[in-house]
Amino acid sequence: MVNIPNSPFTHPEMFQPDVMVEDNKWYSLGKMGKVRPLLFDVTNGGWVSILKAEGEGTIQKHRHASPVTAWTLDGAWGYREHDWVARAGSFAYEPAGHIHTLYIHPEAGRMTALFHVNGPLVYLDEKNEAVDYDDVFLRLDRYSKHCRDVGLGDEWVRSLIR
Repeated sequence: MVNIPNSPFTHPEMFQPDVMVEDNKWYSLGKMGKVRPLLFDVTNGGWVSILKAEGEGTIQKHRHASPVTAWTLDGAWGYREHDWVARAGSFAYEPAGHIHTLYIHPEAGRMTALFHVNGPLVYLDEKNEAVDYDDVFLRLDRYSKHCRDVGLGDEWVRSLIR
């Protein structure tokens, strides 16, 4: 047997209780809903967050440069370009390069899902021309501003960065 010790060079563990509590750690995505960031991976360019939305929201058509995984916690949602509908307990894997438009499925009128996004995404118009993009650093900038505005401060944001 070989003794394998903990490395002194790893990042600290992260534990966040009660992440579903509606508090000031969530920030608005406008009419689409709100998001609760859980982790910003600045080394690999990804993030983990919970998306919560109600009504008829959509996220503009986009293409991911890296894979995405999603676990549906509540409600129902899908991609306009696919036939499947994700409901509570569903898991989805999106390979890099897929183009899709997320929408809230009308059968539930709401959705809550945990997304692990492994890299940037590019927003597209109806001709699949790039019109905008998003990455971990833009998300960090937006969330940092939100946290300062609600009194959480940058220390809270730093605690989510790995």
